[in-house]
This record gives sequence, C-alpha cells and structure tokens, in this order.
Amino acid sequence: MTPSTVDKNKVDKEILASLKFKAELKLLPIVLRAVRDVACRYGLDEVSIRDLELATEEACHNVIEHAYEPGEEGYYKVKIHREPTCFRITVRDEGMPFNLQRLNEDEPSDIGVKLMRACTDEIRSKYLGKRGKVVELVKNFPFETVVDVEPSSVISQPSNVDLAPKSEKVNLRLMRSDETVSLARLIYRVYGYTYPHEDIYYPEKFASLIESGLVTSCVAVNEEDEIVGHLGVFLETPEDHVGESALAAVDPRYRGRGLFPRMKKMMMEEVASQGILGLYSRAVTVHVASQKSNVKMGAKETGFVLAHSPPTAIFKKMKTEIADIRRTVALFYVPVVPDREQTVFLPHPHQMIISKIYQHAKLPRVFKKADPDTVDLAPHSHIHSHVLPEMASAFLRVKEFGVDFLDELRLHVRDLKEQKIELIVLDLPLKDQGTATLYPQIEKIGFFFCGIMPEYLDGDSIRLQYLNNVAFDPESVDVYSEFAHEIFDYVVAEWRKHY
Repeated sequence: MTPSTVDKNKVDKEILASLKFKAELKLLPIVLRAVRDVACRYGLDEVSIRDLELATEEACHNVIEHAYEPGEEGYYKVKIHREPTCFRITVRDEGMPFNLQRLNEDEPSDIGVKLMRACTDEIRSKYLGKRGKVVELVKNFPFETVVDVEPSSVISQPSNVDLAPKSEKVNLRLMRSDETVSLARLIYRVYGYTYPHEDIYYPEKFASLIESGLVTSCVAVNEEDEIVGHLGVFLETPEDHVGESALAAVDPRYRGRGLFPRMKKMMMEEVASQGILGLYSRAVTVHVASQKSNVKMGAKETGFVLAHSPPTAIFKKMKTEIADIRRTVALFYVPVVPDREQTVFLPHPHQMIISKIYQHAKLPRVFKKADPDTVDLAPHSHIHSHVLPEMASAFLRVKEFGVDFLDELRLHVRDLKEQKIELIVLDLPLKDQGTATLYPQIEKIGFFFCGIMPEYLDGDSIRLQYLNNVAFDPESVDVYSEFAHEIFDYVVAEWRKHY
C-alpha cells in the first residue's frame, strides 16, 4: 500500500467532524451530542465516550465563560479526530488570552482542570498568535497490554531464552495484524519491558497501526509459525516518502543466522514496491553491532542525535554500566530506489559537513545560495509536532515557513519544556530558502546541528536538536566507522557551543 493510496478511513489524524459554534451555553448540548454520536460510531466504548464528553464540556465551557467579554459576539471551533490509537478533540477560539499553563501543572488547583485530567489520557494546549489558542483532549482506545492478554505466556519467556530452538527452519514473510501478541512476546524476550516505544506492548494498538498502513513488518517464523524475528518500517504520516527501519529483534535462540540482513533486504524490496524512496534508521551507540549491520547493508551515516533515548532501552544480555544517562543514536539512510537529483540551500555554517555527508552517501545534489530577497514566507507557519511522553521527546517538522515562524517555534519550545520534554528534534526543509535564511535565528533559540535526513520532508531536511537540562557524556558513545567519527566529533563541537 503506497502512502498516496492509503484508505482515507484508516489514516492517522483523520478529521471526522469540524464544527463552528457561537459561544453561547445553550448551544453546548449540541457540541456534546456530536462528540458522543461520532465517537460511538467510530468504536469508542461507553465509559470512554462519557469521559470525552465531560472533558469537552469543560473545555468548551471555559471558552464560553471566559474567552469573550459580556455582550461580545464570539465563536469557537471544535474538531473531532480519529487516529489509529486514540480520539482527539480540539477546541480553538480567538477570544481573550488566558493562562494555559494551568493545564500543565503537576497538581492543578482548578477543579475544571482536574476534571479534564481525570477524563483524558493527555491534554495539550498552545497559543496560536493572532489565531487565538487551542486545547487538545486525547482519549486512547482501551487497548489491553500484552500482560492483560496472555500474562502467563509472556512472564514465562525468560526461562526459555537459553533453550535450544524448537525447529531449525526459518521463513520470512509479511506480518499480519492478528499476530501482535506473538510479536510482543518476541520483544519481551529481547528487550523485556525496556523498549522505549510502548505501543508494541499493546497488541491491539499495534495492530491498528498495521491496518492503517503506517506500519509494514517483516517477520521470521519457525516451523511452528512462532515469530522469532521482526523488522518494521514505520511511516509517521501517510504522505511520507521515507520510512524508519525500526523494531529490529531476533529471538536469542535464533541469533547468528543472519536473519537481520535477510529481513532488511526483504523490507527494502517491499517498500520500494509501495513507492517509498528510502529507509532511515537509528542505531544504538552503546555498542557498534547495530551500526556495523547498517553499514554492511549499504546504509550511510548521516548524523547523530545526542541523548536521544531514555536509559531504560537495553538488550537483554547486552547491558552496559552506563545506565543513568540518555543514549545517543547514529542516523543512517539507504535509498531503496535510484536517488533523484535535487536542489538544496545549505545554511552557511554547515555547508562543508553537509556536502561531505552527501558525497559519502552518494546522493547527487545541486547546491545553491539562498537569496533573502526572494524568500516568500506564508501568512502562517505549519509545524507538525509528534510528542512521545514515554521518551520525554518531541519531533517537530517544518512543512511551511510563515512570517510568524520564529515566534511559533519559541512557543513550541516553551510548551514542551513545561511538559518536561528533555529532547526536541527539529527538521527543516533544505529545498526551502527559508531554512538557510532563518538558520542563524533558529540556532539562537538553542538548537544545534546534528545531521541530515534525505527525502524526509518531500525532499531533504537538516536535523537540529535541543536538549532541556540533559546530561551528555561523549565518552558514553561507541562509534563504528571513520566517517561516523568525523560526523560525531562535529556534532559534539556544535553541542559544546550551546551547552
């Protein structure tokens, strides 16, 4: 399934309803009825629907009561989104600003905020400049964890780790959405409960990602059809042209058989047939095994994200003594179809290292100098945000530069810091002259260069990162290749300039 042909009933962040209401209490029941009817028709259970109603009622009531002066005619918009793993309600108004920080307080004193917290799984809020403010209410589908589904099967796995495999023959095939419990068992054998992306421990949630087309997985199965190896390709949005090669795992009983290279080769052929241009991956640096495997498969180093992952993500029997700091990852990219030539505008401070990365990766690019006088900024910026609370991380993509870009970026950083996010990753489009023109001001906010991501934003992106009170020790990083050492030393030097 190609990103362009994903079923629109299955894509993430599908807007089911968009409603505009006059800020009057007598219309509020209509809003709540719409939320109930839509959520009921799209699979939310009764208890969750009631919680979502209560949270929506409180958010809308705040707008009606406090956003507009008495006698002032005001309106607000309510959007209902269905995503693969949750429902999301957004309430936006252009009324009087009020303190949104109370929604993010650890122990809120406001009864309404406590109610919204109790009835939702996540609340987000942000100021939109001249476009007002927005509150997002998230209610997850009530997926069971793998322990709820089959606790005895999962808990018993470690005792089997050292046993001989039940069968010798292993076949590769695409994974089905009804096999996620078996996959969760494999992940437990390899990582225990330390894998940073929690979705894998919720079989129904992971199945919904497969069915949505955002995840395609290759599995290695033995003669009993037991999953003993896995490699997935993840798309963050259906429009992506590159996927992330991730969730690589091989049952300890089946290591040493070359399963990872075989799965990687199969997935490269599969995603190429879907119209994907390339794969990127994030290799751990607590040891060089993952980096070495990527190099052997033809992937090229394109950067390092310092302090990328929480210290809990470890392989069983591969534990390190450095367990209390966030772990750095090496960025790799490999095309799955012949690369296309394209024009890029490189920020002046990093022209040399970026050109070296392009040369190393054998990606044909035409370098042009940005002309500030011809940069055309849109009325409003478009910054896509993906927050992973379990990793204390956020990933921002700039899809369009607007005249308000720097103010919007500062608001994002402030809001994420208030949420105790430790790592913010920012991707900027290199085909847009705005990247090179605005780059000096972006660095002043606290972002520093950490690499490039080919084809990541309908074209290449430069990747920056921001660390929020995070300790980092360069000595904790194990780097495999000579060229990777050059990139790593460069990124560390940039980090030292800011921290």
